[in-house]
Amino acid sequence: MPQNTDRSPTTSSTTSSLAQPPRKSRLVPWLIGLPVVIFAALMLIGTLMDDPQSKQRWVDSEAIKICWKQIGKPETERKTQEFHSKEDCERLEFDFKSKYGENP
Repeated sequence: MPQNTDRSPTTSSTTSSLAQPPRKSRLVPWLIGLPVVIFAALMLIGTLMDDPQSKQRWVDSEAIKICWKQIGKPETERKTQEFHSKEDCERLEFDFKSKYGENP
C-alpha cells in the first residue's frame, strides 16, 4: 500500500510554521530596559537636587551631635579633645541657628 507523504501531519505543521515568522517576545527588553531607565532618571534627579549648602548643613548638624555626645562622656573616655565644655556645643548650635535659621 503506498503512503501519501504529501498530507502527513508533520509536513503540514512544518510548512505552516515556516510560512509565519516566529513571534519575538518583547517582555525581555522591557524587563531589562525599564529598571535601567528608572535608575538613570533617579541618578539625574539626585544630581540636579545636589546642593552644597545642604551638605554643609548636614555636616554642621552632625558636628553638634558629636559635640553633645563627647561632652556627655567623662574626660578620660573622650576620643578627641576638640570640645571642652558645654559652651562649645551651645556655640555650635547658636552658629547653626543664625546661619540656617532653624534648629539642628
